Amino acid sequence: MKTLKILSVVCFGLLAIACNKKQSLQEYYVSNQENKDFLAVDIPASMFSNAESLNPEQQKTLESIKKINVLAIPIKDENKEIINSEKTNISEILKDEKYQLLMKYGGGNAGFEVYYTGDEEAVDEIIVYGFDENRGMGMARILGDNMNPSDILAFIKSLDKDDLDMDGLKGITNMFTEKHVSK
Repeated sequence: MKTLKILSVVCFGLLAIACNKKQSLQEYYVSNQENKDFLAVDIPASMFSNAESLNPEQQKTLESIKKINVLAIPIKDENKEIINSEKTNISEILKDEKYQLLMKYGGGNAGFEVYYTGDEEAVDEIIVYGFDENRGMGMARILGDNMNPSDILAFIKSLDKDDLDMDGLKGITNMFTEKHVSK
């Protein structure tokens, strides 16, 4: 009888822990990448640069980035409530203490936030989350190994136009242009 009580308490405890588990950003991404309301794109880091034109420091920084996951909802008349709901979901996920706020900009009708996971000197993930009432909302997860945010920022600032291949982004940015967005 005593064993049955202990077993019941353990099962109840495990059940309570399982029910209180918050969804991670990775789980959110995976659960929504097949959702028809979302646009999901996985982009290898190599798509964005002409590696042969980079100096060794820039190459090292680029090599710390593995890929970029983009998940977005372009605004349409019929999905405004879905966007509001998803903004709330993402905000709840980003409240987890493992996501460290790096920067926040805007408010009201538009804005973006930048978070990271890992140690300040060895970041594993950088999250850029943004919304605009006229265009929609989106999130980009920059995944890598031991990324250094200051090195990545310096890398972006140091790139010449010829170093950065923006053709990889044209398809993504075109999804948010006026001709693709219904009002």
